[in-house]
Amino acid sequence: MTSTSLNVCQANQENLGKDVGQDRENVYKVRLEPLPMSNRTELFKEVATGGRWAPTSCKPRDHVAIIIPYRDRQKHLEILLLNLHPFLQSQKCHYQIFVIEQAHPEPFNTGYAKNIGFVEASATFNFTCYIFHDVDKIPMNNSLLYRCPPGRVLHFASAEDRFQYRLPYKNYIGGVIGFTPDTFKKINGFANNYIGWGGDDDDIFLRSVYQKVPIEHANNRLGVYRVLNHPRLPGDVYMEKGPMLQFAPQLYRHYGPWDSGLTTLNYTLLATEHRPTYTWIKFNVDQASMMKNVWKGIMDGRFDKTTNSTYWKINEQRAFQMFPKTEWKGGKGR
Repeated sequence: MTSTSLNVCQANQENLGKDVGQDRENVYKVRLEPLPMSNRTELFKEVATGGRWAPTSCKPRDHVAIIIPYRDRQKHLEILLLNLHPFLQSQKCHYQIFVIEQAHPEPFNTGYAKNIGFVEASATFNFTCYIFHDVDKIPMNNSLLYRCPPGRVLHFASAEDRFQYRLPYKNYIGGVIGFTPDTFKKINGFANNYIGWGGDDDDIFLRSVYQKVPIEHANNRLGVYRVLNHPRLPGDVYMEKGPMLQFAPQLYRHYGPWDSGLTTLNYTLLATEHRPTYTWIKFNVDQASMMKNVWKGIMDGRFDKTTNSTYWKINEQRAFQMFPKTEWKGGKGR
């Protein structure tokens, strides 16, 4: 049978719409410990180098790029891959997994890593769906279809166990989030200027709102995730995200998200390796230079860490002189 004569794949939806129980027992069997190498070889025997897989018995309806921003979390990455490959294969989609690593010693910038993942993945294939996936989030229900509806943002991780299977606040869209390529370009991707942990997911909510892109949360009976425990690494806490998030609504209301995102990427690609279960991409970026140019013409581009405790200390007063300080609506419900 030739590929042109194959029928379009139908995702496995045997459990679709079923509650996973009062205690949220797994519909999908989650593995929480790395397998011995021999077992891994058997599990991944049909996965092509670079972490690619497609069904051979039918024509895939969806072409999915999984983009994982990564730094120093090898055990979590192994556990995620053990779960993600069979999870995706059960849905009969064509997929490829990309792990995006930022070089030391720069502090980790997850928004930048996600944007680079989108650009580099797009250069390999015209995927119909781009899913940005935290390395410590394990899906527990394989009826949660990893596909992206057009014209909207889909938040998959709507029921994490660490939040008692509820959204921690009304506008939370962190953990696992998906876009069609057109939708991701419309909001100019993630902001590049949230250095360290936190802020980029709340900012993507604001970008979507001000570009009038609807946001959809997965049904909380399906969007169930196990979150792996991990300690905060030194330098993870990002003290600037609060003032930046306060100012972002004014910025996006007046100018849109065009001064930081896909259109302002400037990075050095250090390596690309097609490893057995994923494509590894390593990059570097001069974040000090990037911060000097963020929102150029709107903000004061000076930056001197020795005299200003944060980049935003020099800009916060000027920002709220230019735009009336208003309540950040995204903060309601926290």
